[in-house]
Amino acid sequence: MRRPRTAIAARAILSISLIGIFAAACSRGGAKRAPTATATASFSAMSQAPATPTAAPADTGLGEKLRTDGEFEAAIDVYASVARTKSGDEQQRARLAQAQLLLHTGRTAEARPVLEAYLGTDGARADGSEANYMLASALDDLGEPLHALDGYTRYIAAGGVLSDFARIEQAKLLARLSRTADADAAAQAVLASPILPDFKRSFMFSIAAAFEQGHADQDALAWYGRARDGGGDLASALARIGGVKRRLGDASWSLDELQAIAADPESAVARDLLDELDAASVPVSDYLRGVVDYRAGRDDLARAALARAVTADDHAAEATYYVAAIDERAGTTAAAIAEYQHAHDVNPASPLADSALWWRGRLLEQAGRFNEAAGTYGALADGYPASKWADDAAFHRGLVLYRAGDYAGAGAVWAARAMSSDPLAAARARFWQGRALLAAHDAQARQVLQQLIDDTPQGAPGSYYALRAEVALGKNDTKERKPGIKDYTPDWTGIAAYVRGATGFDPEATPLPADPRWDVAAALEDVGLHPQSDAVYRSTIKDSAVDASALFQLTRRLQQEGRTSVAARAAATLATMLTHAGSPPPPDDLLRVAYPLAYRDLATDAAAGEGVSPLLLLALVRQESFYDPDAGSSAGALGLTQVIPSTGESIAGTLGLATFSASDLYRPKLNLQFGASYLSGQLKQFDGDPYRALAAYNGGPGAASNAAASAGADEDLFVEDLEFDETREYVRRVMENYARYRQLYEGIDRPSLPR
Repeated sequence: MRRPRTAIAARAILSISLIGIFAAACSRGGAKRAPTATATASFSAMSQAPATPTAAPADTGLGEKLRTDGEFEAAIDVYASVARTKSGDEQQRARLAQAQLLLHTGRTAEARPVLEAYLGTDGARADGSEANYMLASALDDLGEPLHALDGYTRYIAAGGVLSDFARIEQAKLLARLSRTADADAAAQAVLASPILPDFKRSFMFSIAAAFEQGHADQDALAWYGRARDGGGDLASALARIGGVKRRLGDASWSLDELQAIAADPESAVARDLLDELDAASVPVSDYLRGVVDYRAGRDDLARAALARAVTADDHAAEATYYVAAIDERAGTTAAAIAEYQHAHDVNPASPLADSALWWRGRLLEQAGRFNEAAGTYGALADGYPASKWADDAAFHRGLVLYRAGDYAGAGAVWAARAMSSDPLAAARARFWQGRALLAAHDAQARQVLQQLIDDTPQGAPGSYYALRAEVALGKNDTKERKPGIKDYTPDWTGIAAYVRGATGFDPEATPLPADPRWDVAAALEDVGLHPQSDAVYRSTIKDSAVDASALFQLTRRLQQEGRTSVAARAAATLATMLTHAGSPPPPDDLLRVAYPLAYRDLATDAAAGEGVSPLLLLALVRQESFYDPDAGSSAGALGLTQVIPSTGESIAGTLGLATFSASDLYRPKLNLQFGASYLSGQLKQFDGDPYRALAAYNGGPGAASNAAASAGADEDLFVEDLEFDETREYVRRVMENYARYRQLYEGIDRPSLPR
């Protein structure tokens, strides 16, 4: 769920920082979410379990259920009871679970004695245990860096599974403690370790920051330089280099900050850098100034700077493009259309020439100037075949002819596009070719649409358009059924037989190869480093995707260990690997792993409470988070249904929740209630239409309303009219998921859309 964005803001983002994606790889704090007291109170207000002064039962099974549901405080009490009343391994497991949840909820001081009790019982194994790693992390958070450093050092010496990650923390602690030689040696050991390259890129930035904290500025500069050259966030690294130099009185700081702006004038740091340079009276080119101000929403300043850049022939074509973008943002459409054309004509070879044509075409299409739009799209598709917009321009060239009533012309354009080597682009064009033929009452229409259905394996790229072809032909299943929401145990023997039939190899004949990453991923999850754990698990899936037998073994193990999210990814990868034209569809048992009834009871209750289909809610969860309750996005969306905290506050009010904290969104029970509530609200606003409701859920009600205004009652035009590619893809994927869920849990013989 995301806040709606303007078209200009959406297209202005040129890059996504690896530092942002993988920052948690080298940050313990990023893995710990600490609900405030109000968060605990807010969740308790929604819980069905009444408060009671009696001691919690010593029931490990109850503790696990409460933990899974996100009722962490109650689970902590249960595990504490188990630890008090049991002994041996059961007691140790309860202590570890209690400590994990105490750390997860920010009760670090309370976790410390629990971990110490665990370690005091663990004997010779204590130093290399996960509890020791967790205690070292807790001690660092409690302001005891020397004790934390000792813990990590002992963990590494004992050969703990997470020694490479402990070295990360060891190196940062040494740097913060100004032990620069030791820190540099530890940092070099991290770079020499087998951890994922993305983790190393993130580490270079975080160790530089640690050196800066330890007042070792030259070491900080050296490591920021490595981060700059290591393929990470160039603009941020240059910005930090400039910041350190400025503090040291090195006059060259301005050159680094100028390079940071030039590297990415639309980055998050560019505005602050521009303001710093202005305060120091450092000249900045009008073009860069204009782009930075535009990105910061300072349109008047941006327009003035860009006008000066055009006059001075400083990136005149690109500057004109941004003037057009400002006009579009201001709603002066005619001026924007003219400026986009001018931006192209000033320099047809500029990096933004193709983008100028694309946005001119979109504005012309929205204005109903279809012939002009067709010409613009044609100029883009024919003149810039390597452009990121080329495929969409070729498609929209047909769409504007269709809108103008030239069905024969539209059909011809789409027939040519249907020969594309891109399966999704080909399916999209073939579907719309069929739509054009239907509109023209051409007898070939049904043949074209049926061929699309026959040629598209279930789950393959283009499946959405094959499903929509069934709707166009009236072959979809519109019957509403009560889904079979019950436990399913996969028949792995049957799945193995399917793999054997598809490959000729028995996947059960060869066991899963030994891979140290497996233990690393499990241990990362146990110590609370979920993003890192997920990344390692996904790397094993990626590496297994060349061998169906290995992937079968991996999928089975993940599913049997209860790792729902990564098991679903592995199962989906296996199904896709073995799906091709003419092949038998994957067995339902494999597909139920890829499309599980995750959080079955919680999802069912949340959906029932809001009057939405539990299968539609799960289809949404699959696209939003892939069933990962700890998922987070660069836009700030959190949890299973990816609710943005500001939206969560509004939903909390709708549900009558007096207090709310963003960290509540990591609690599955509450998150599913919030997601179901918001989805229900969008369904009501758009008269039960799932396409429009899903578009509103992802891109905001405004984006859905705009597309609905231009498309009318036509579901297919509505999806194509969605302004943001992300939202269009989102609607397609969730509806594909929904069709598959209907097949698996409503007893339909194939995926089918209800409308």
